[in-house]
Amino acid sequence: MYKKINILHISPTDIRYDGRILKELNSLSKLSHFNLLAFGVEDNEGQIYEPDDDIDIKTFKLVTRKLNIFPRPIKYFINFIEAFLRMILPGIYSNPTIIHCHDTLFLPIALMIKLFCKSKLIYDAHELESDKAGQSRVLSAYTLLIEKISWKYIDLFISVSPSIINWYNETLGVKESLLILNAPQIDDKHVVTKNDYLRKRFNIPSNHKIFLYLGIICKKGRGIDYFLEAFKRDGVESHLVFIGYGDYVNEIKKLERIFLKIHYHEAVPYNKIVEISQSADVGLCLIEAISKSTYYSLPNKLFDYLQAGIPTIAYENLEIKKLFNQFKIGLLIKNHDPHKLAERILYLINTPSLISEINGQISLAQVEFSWKNESKKIGDLILKIESK
Repeated sequence: MYKKINILHISPTDIRYDGRILKELNSLSKLSHFNLLAFGVEDNEGQIYEPDDDIDIKTFKLVTRKLNIFPRPIKYFINFIEAFLRMILPGIYSNPTIIHCHDTLFLPIALMIKLFCKSKLIYDAHELESDKAGQSRVLSAYTLLIEKISWKYIDLFISVSPSIINWYNETLGVKESLLILNAPQIDDKHVVTKNDYLRKRFNIPSNHKIFLYLGIICKKGRGIDYFLEAFKRDGVESHLVFIGYGDYVNEIKKLERIFLKIHYHEAVPYNKIVEISQSADVGLCLIEAISKSTYYSLPNKLFDYLQAGIPTIAYENLEIKKLFNQFKIGLLIKNHDPHKLAERILYLINTPSLISEINGQISLAQVEFSWKNESKKIGDLILKIESK
């Protein structure tokens, strides 16, 4: 018999929208020896996901988030002060056995609760936090400073790729670490079957292939303009579907009205992504290596496409290249040339033997890269660190 373990998740994101955190919470909720509480910050973007009934999520509405007159580093600091004042007492009152802190901004809150409650602390870095795309030098330096101060108090470090874990251990010191890939959560009874959802939704002819982009839709760092240029070309008769949200959505909607081959679909719950992705033919993951975090990344969309059973076209970033060398689950591109992208699209479409080979590799990789495997690692290691 296990005693009940109180686990407090803390995140500067809105946990109701955060698929990775909810997958972790939902997985732990199925184990009877955990009491789960989560603190997040209200952010009205994206699609609200449904957590399991026995997960208590408290969403704090920060007044200071509306203070857009300040530079981002100052605004983040003001947001942190308000969050600290509002979360610290409820956090201490919850008396957590383990605090699971996501991202860097709220690490000081987690440390203070740890001090009062003598909790164990898990730091879950969803990226290489001090070297992210679009982050200023000041914010990067501030982030790294927090991590350096906090590092010796962290009992377990979690991140999303081997290279990111290696970077932290080499830069801040060796720490017990756990790799948790952001694979999709799929029901055990789920069977990969093709469907016509996207084809029917956008009236796409049966002889035209569907290429799918999942994720945040923004202008910088995601290769979106390269997709658009490639699919505007006359020789490419395939269709491009965007699913997600972001500051570039209105531009996609404008192009949708001009080009019959380009379509926009609103964000969907994370537990529906694989099912909808199965109605596409190829996934696109052109994350540009504009920071160490993106160069070392293993984006969740890679695993969404994989579990949907469709090939992926991706940029040749470090960890993505390693994955594609292990399992040939698609095609890699070395540069940001729309002409080269169009060539790869046509090559994939017109080479049935290649598609057959890729499909065989996808079947092998699906077994290895599943949320069932990842979630078991979390539960096992939490029990291990709690017993120390």
